[in-house]
Amino acid sequence: MLQESVFFSPALRGALFKALSCLCFAGIYGCVHYFSHSAKTLGIPPLPATELAFFETFFALLFILPWALKTGKTAFIITQPSLYMGRAIVVSLGVILWYIALSQMSLVQVVAFKYTTPLLTLLGAHFFLREPCGWGRGSAILCSFMGALLVSGGDFFEGKANWQDLTFLALYPLGATACHALAAIFGKKQSRNDSPQTITLYLLLLTLPLFAVASFPEWITPLSWQWPWLIFMGGLLACAYIFLSQAYVAAEIIYLIPVSFTRLIAAAAIGMTFFHEWPTPWTWTGSFLILGATITLCHYEIKRKSLSAI
Repeated sequence: MLQESVFFSPALRGALFKALSCLCFAGIYGCVHYFSHSAKTLGIPPLPATELAFFETFFALLFILPWALKTGKTAFIITQPSLYMGRAIVVSLGVILWYIALSQMSLVQVVAFKYTTPLLTLLGAHFFLREPCGWGRGSAILCSFMGALLVSGGDFFEGKANWQDLTFLALYPLGATACHALAAIFGKKQSRNDSPQTITLYLLLLTLPLFAVASFPEWITPLSWQWPWLIFMGGLLACAYIFLSQAYVAAEIIYLIPVSFTRLIAAAAIGMTFFHEWPTPWTWTGSFLILGATITLCHYEIKRKSLSAI
């Protein structure tokens, strides 16, 4: 009986859903990377990041609709429209920046920046909300950015690139990560009042026209062999959002952060298997430094929360 209660505990359910979501997102990153890689190999113009996001969202919406409409008319009832619109804008910007980064950097490098999400959140809270930072939070933020420096600066340390180029490239995943941090906060707030079906459905409905407008200036009609991959990406996105929404309902964001390590392992495996991208010692060292800072921060915040509740 004890084993059953532990297995079905909210924290464990949230972790399982979060891990499944991470695997789906890693698959999407692999597809985006494949589009860029194949375009260079064939000597054809790559599909723009905005267009990839548009088709991915369009097909994901088709997959999501049957699941969302099972709840009937309640799937279309929302409590805070401004929160939904704000999240849609932030997610759209984050996806575009993320896909640009995936087209120019290795999979592991880009995904490693994802672990700076909670640390960027704390940094923003300190400067904009005047929340105290403290030595524990400050040390975690410093270690995280040192890790990001190692991940993005490996080519510089080996004499293959200069800091100006690397700094410019790093802005894409860092900007995307900041957007994802804000989107996660919005998503958690939405889950307090609305169902996962409603949250996921409206995210796709609201981001689709944004991606359509953004993709129009650089539109490139996909080739016949690219359509199955776009549909596959849509299916992965639908599953990722469903699992992520369920995770937010089951557990607090801070408990789910360490599980995102699944994404780094999956991205590394995809990069090595399909693109022969072998992570350098600099990449691994920086990735684990960021991960260690993130996990340490999570334990620190959980302990601090427990002490404050006493």
